[in-house]
Amino acid sequence: MTCVLPLEAKTRRAVVIGLGEQLDKSWGKINGDKDVPLVVSMLKSNGFSDIATLTNSKATKTGIVDAFNSLINRSQKGDIIYIQFSGHGQMMTDTNGDEKDGFDEAWIPYDAYLKYCSKDKGEKHLSDDEIAQYMTRLRSKIGNEGVIAVVVDACHSGDSTRDLCENDSVVVRGVDVDFVIPGKKTRSSVRTSESWLTLSACLDFQLNQEYNGVGKLTHILANNWRNFVGKSDQTIYKAIDEVYETRKYKGPVAQNPRLSGKTGRVLSKIFNKK
Repeated sequence: MTCVLPLEAKTRRAVVIGLGEQLDKSWGKINGDKDVPLVVSMLKSNGFSDIATLTNSKATKTGIVDAFNSLINRSQKGDIIYIQFSGHGQMMTDTNGDEKDGFDEAWIPYDAYLKYCSKDKGEKHLSDDEIAQYMTRLRSKIGNEGVIAVVVDACHSGDSTRDLCENDSVVVRGVDVDFVIPGKKTRSSVRTSESWLTLSACLDFQLNQEYNGVGKLTHILANNWRNFVGKSDQTIYKAIDEVYETRKYKGPVAQNPRLSGKTGRVLSKIFNKK
């Protein structure tokens, strides 16, 4: 008698983070929390069954780290993973010497402060080095056959006010204030290889503008993902960049998406529930 074992189904898992409020009121008002329902709806349409969401006060540094650890613990070989952060971004002092310009890019959790202080000496920020550590662990868990896409609807420079170009309808995610950590820095270290795909809303020197009260990149993905099925990541990236330049989405200042890391047909696998 021959026993045929069924193939293990690949589970589609996601962590979606959105912030429209901050503990430190020095941050400008944005609408990252409004992105979350759009993203969740998009993911459910693509067969994602395991979706964790964190908004506002739930999206503390500890809350985000716990969500990452939980995702890693329950993930299996071959899983398809989508992670999105919608919120403020900031440049912060690089303390381990792996950045040529001396600054790390950081996501801003709910309890992170705009400037170095006794309540936040950098430990409340989520730096790109820390994110890389969690994504590397996740890659090890799901293997090379798994898929990891990280979407960042934030920016790492710019102005977080609503008066950009004297246009009150423009909301920008990011600040032109660097988070400077005093003290001696460690010697240079090697950057972690990015074995996942990252799609960011803008280049690190650009402003990330919102559209109709949500992230511009989020709005474009939620309304155009069906056109991306079966296409390469580079083709999808170019298509998003072209949509940015249309009359509907083009803002008062230049903005272009950024694609990095392990590319191929990662996004196409995200946008295909089969």
